Amino acid sequence: MNMIFIDFKAFGAKVFFSVSLLLSVFLKSQIVINVNLSWQANDLLSKELYKDIVSAHRKLQGYAITKTAVVARTKEIYIEPNKELTRISSDLTSKKDDVLKFVSKTSYDYIKDKYPIVATSPLSSGKVSNILVRRRFSKKFDSEKENITNYLNTTNYIPEGERLRFIQQALDKIIRVTLEDETY
Repeated sequence: MNMIFIDFKAFGAKVFFSVSLLLSVFLKSQIVINVNLSWQANDLLSKELYKDIVSAHRKLQGYAITKTAVVARTKEIYIEPNKELTRISSDLTSKKDDVLKFVSKTSYDYIKDKYPIVATSPLSSGKVSNILVRRRFSKKFDSEKENITNYLNTTNYIPEGERLRFIQQALDKIIRVTLEDETY
Protein backbone atom coordinates (compact mmCIF):
# COMPACT_ATOMS: atom_id res chain seq x y z
CA MET A 1 0.00 0.00 0.00
CA ASN A 2 1.20 3.34 -0.94
CA MET A 3 0.84 6.08 1.56
CA ILE A 4 0.66 9.72 0.69
CA PHE A 5 3.57 11.49 2.12
CA ILE A 6 2.85 15.07 3.21
CA ASP A 7 5.68 17.34 4.16
CA PHE A 8 4.02 19.37 6.90
CA LYS A 9 6.90 21.81 7.23
CA ALA A 10 6.71 22.90 3.58
CA PHE A 11 2.92 22.76 3.66
CA GLY A 12 2.80 24.94 6.77
CA ALA A 13 5.08 27.49 5.19
CA LYS A 14 2.85 27.67 2.10
CA VAL A 15 -0.26 28.07 4.24
CA PHE A 16 1.43 30.79 6.28
CA PHE A 17 2.43 32.77 3.18
CA SER A 18 -1.02 32.30 1.64
CA VAL A 19 -2.76 33.54 4.78
CA SER A 20 -0.39 36.50 5.14
CA LEU A 21 -0.99 37.41 1.48
CA LEU A 22 -4.74 37.32 1.98
CA LEU A 23 -4.50 39.43 5.14
CA SER A 24 -2.35 42.03 3.39
CA VAL A 25 -4.88 42.24 0.55
CA PHE A 26 -7.76 42.60 2.99
CA LEU A 27 -5.95 45.27 4.98
CA LYS A 28 -5.18 47.27 1.87
CA SER A 29 -8.77 47.04 0.64
CA GLN A 30 -9.95 48.97 3.70
CA ILE A 31 -12.79 46.86 4.96
CA VAL A 32 -15.21 48.89 7.03
CA ILE A 33 -16.15 47.26 10.28
CA ASN A 34 -18.92 48.82 12.33
CA VAL A 35 -18.53 48.10 16.00
CA ASN A 36 -21.02 49.57 18.42
CA LEU A 37 -19.62 49.89 21.89
CA SER A 38 -21.82 50.59 24.88
CA TRP A 39 -19.32 52.89 26.58
CA GLN A 40 -18.61 56.56 25.86
CA ALA A 41 -15.11 57.91 25.54
CA ASN A 42 -14.32 61.35 26.92
CA ASP A 43 -11.72 63.42 25.17
CA LEU A 44 -10.27 65.19 28.16
CA LEU A 45 -7.55 67.02 26.24
CA SER A 46 -9.84 68.79 23.78
CA LYS A 47 -12.72 69.48 26.16
CA GLU A 48 -11.58 73.09 26.64
CA LEU A 49 -11.38 73.62 22.88
CA TYR A 50 -14.96 72.43 22.50
CA LYS A 51 -16.05 74.93 25.14
CA ASP A 52 -14.33 77.69 23.18
CA ILE A 53 -16.01 76.59 19.96
CA VAL A 54 -19.44 76.58 21.60
CA SER A 55 -18.94 80.06 23.10
CA ALA A 56 -17.73 81.43 19.75
CA HIS A 57 -20.76 79.89 18.05
CA ARG A 58 -23.09 81.57 20.56
CA LYS A 59 -21.44 84.95 19.96
CA LEU A 60 -21.70 84.57 16.18
CA GLN A 61 -25.31 83.46 16.44
CA GLY A 62 -26.14 86.62 18.38
CA TYR A 63 -24.27 88.70 15.82
CA ALA A 64 -26.18 87.04 12.96
CA ILE A 65 -29.53 87.67 14.64
CA THR A 66 -28.62 91.31 15.19
CA LYS A 67 -27.55 91.74 11.55
CA THR A 68 -30.77 90.13 10.33
CA ALA A 69 -32.82 92.55 12.39
CA VAL A 70 -30.83 95.53 11.11
CA VAL A 71 -31.22 94.42 7.49
CA ALA A 72 -34.95 93.92 7.98
CA ARG A 73 -35.31 97.46 9.32
CA THR A 74 -33.16 99.08 6.64
CA LYS A 75 -35.03 97.27 3.85
CA GLU A 76 -37.79 99.84 4.17
CA ILE A 77 -35.26 102.64 3.95
CA TYR A 78 -33.13 101.45 1.01
CA ILE A 79 -35.10 98.96 -1.06
CA GLU A 80 -38.66 100.27 -0.96
CA PRO A 81 -37.86 103.78 -2.30
CA ASN A 82 -35.84 102.25 -5.15
CA LYS A 83 -38.94 100.42 -6.35
CA GLU A 84 -40.21 103.84 -7.41
CA LEU A 85 -37.20 104.11 -9.69
CA THR A 86 -38.12 100.90 -11.52
CA ARG A 87 -41.71 101.85 -12.29
CA ILE A 88 -42.56 103.14 -15.74
CA SER A 89 -45.93 104.66 -16.57
CA SER A 90 -48.23 102.76 -18.89
CA ASP A 91 -48.32 105.72 -21.31
CA LEU A 92 -44.56 105.56 -21.76
CA THR A 93 -44.50 101.79 -22.22
CA SER A 94 -47.28 102.03 -24.80
CA LYS A 95 -45.25 104.58 -26.76
CA LYS A 96 -42.09 102.44 -26.69
CA ASP A 97 -42.86 100.62 -29.95
CA ASP A 98 -43.68 103.89 -31.73
CA VAL A 99 -40.46 105.53 -30.56
CA LEU A 100 -38.32 102.54 -31.59
CA LYS A 101 -40.12 102.39 -34.95
CA PHE A 102 -39.31 106.08 -35.51
CA VAL A 103 -35.66 105.47 -34.72
CA SER A 104 -35.09 102.31 -36.75
CA LYS A 105 -37.65 102.52 -39.57
CA THR A 106 -38.83 106.06 -40.28
CA SER A 107 -35.47 107.80 -39.90
CA TYR A 108 -33.65 105.11 -41.84
CA ASP A 109 -36.27 105.24 -44.65
CA TYR A 110 -35.49 108.94 -45.02
CA ILE A 111 -31.77 108.09 -45.32
CA LYS A 112 -32.54 105.37 -47.89
CA ASP A 113 -34.50 107.86 -49.99
CA LYS A 114 -31.77 110.48 -49.69
CA TYR A 115 -28.90 108.09 -50.49
CA PRO A 116 -30.16 105.53 -53.01
CA ILE A 117 -27.91 102.71 -54.10
CA VAL A 118 -29.72 102.09 -57.36
CA ALA A 119 -31.15 105.00 -59.34
CA THR A 120 -34.93 104.86 -59.06
CA SER A 121 -35.61 107.73 -61.41
CA PRO A 122 -33.63 109.40 -64.19
CA LEU A 123 -33.14 112.48 -62.01
CA SER A 124 -31.60 110.62 -59.07
CA SER A 125 -28.10 109.24 -59.13
CA GLY A 126 -27.37 105.91 -57.50
CA LYS A 127 -23.88 105.39 -56.11
CA VAL A 128 -22.14 102.43 -54.61
CA SER A 129 -20.56 104.75 -52.04
CA ASN A 130 -24.03 105.33 -50.61
CA ILE A 131 -23.76 101.87 -49.04
CA LEU A 132 -21.07 103.21 -46.71
CA VAL A 133 -23.13 106.30 -45.94
CA ARG A 134 -26.17 104.17 -45.13
CA ARG A 135 -24.12 101.91 -42.93
CA ARG A 136 -22.77 104.86 -40.95
CA PHE A 137 -26.28 106.15 -40.35
CA SER A 138 -27.51 102.67 -39.52
CA LYS A 139 -24.85 102.27 -36.82
CA LYS A 140 -25.81 105.58 -35.25
CA PHE A 141 -29.51 104.71 -35.32
CA ASP A 142 -28.87 101.28 -33.83
CA SER A 143 -26.81 102.70 -30.97
CA GLU A 144 -29.52 105.22 -30.12
CA LYS A 145 -32.19 102.49 -30.38
CA GLU A 146 -30.18 100.45 -27.87
CA ASN A 147 -29.89 103.48 -25.57
CA ILE A 148 -33.64 104.08 -25.67
CA THR A 149 -34.30 100.41 -24.96
CA ASN A 150 -31.97 100.63 -21.95
CA TYR A 151 -33.71 103.78 -20.73
CA LEU A 152 -37.04 101.93 -20.84
CA ASN A 153 -35.67 98.87 -19.01
CA THR A 154 -37.15 98.50 -15.52
CA THR A 155 -33.89 97.14 -14.08
CA ASN A 156 -32.27 100.56 -14.51
CA TYR A 157 -32.89 102.71 -11.46
CA ILE A 158 -33.83 105.96 -13.18
CA PRO A 159 -36.65 108.32 -12.18
CA GLU A 160 -39.33 108.62 -14.83
CA GLY A 161 -38.58 112.28 -15.48
CA GLU A 162 -34.95 111.41 -16.22
CA ARG A 163 -36.09 108.56 -18.50
CA LEU A 164 -38.17 111.02 -20.50
CA ARG A 165 -35.32 113.50 -20.71
CA PHE A 166 -32.86 110.83 -21.90
CA ILE A 167 -35.34 109.57 -24.50
CA GLN A 168 -35.92 113.13 -25.74
CA GLN A 169 -32.18 113.69 -26.02
CA ALA A 170 -31.81 110.47 -28.00
CA LEU A 171 -34.66 111.44 -30.33
CA ASP A 172 -33.15 114.89 -30.77
CA LYS A 173 -29.84 113.27 -31.69
CA ILE A 174 -31.60 110.98 -34.21
CA ILE A 175 -33.32 113.97 -35.85
CA ARG A 176 -30.06 115.91 -36.05
CA VAL A 177 -28.22 112.91 -37.53
CA THR A 178 -31.03 112.37 -40.04
CA LEU A 179 -30.94 116.01 -41.11
CA GLU A 180 -27.15 115.85 -41.17
CA ASP A 181 -26.76 118.56 -38.58
CA GLU A 182 -23.34 117.66 -37.20
CA THR A 183 -23.74 119.70 -33.98
CA TYR A 184 -25.00 116.73 -31.99
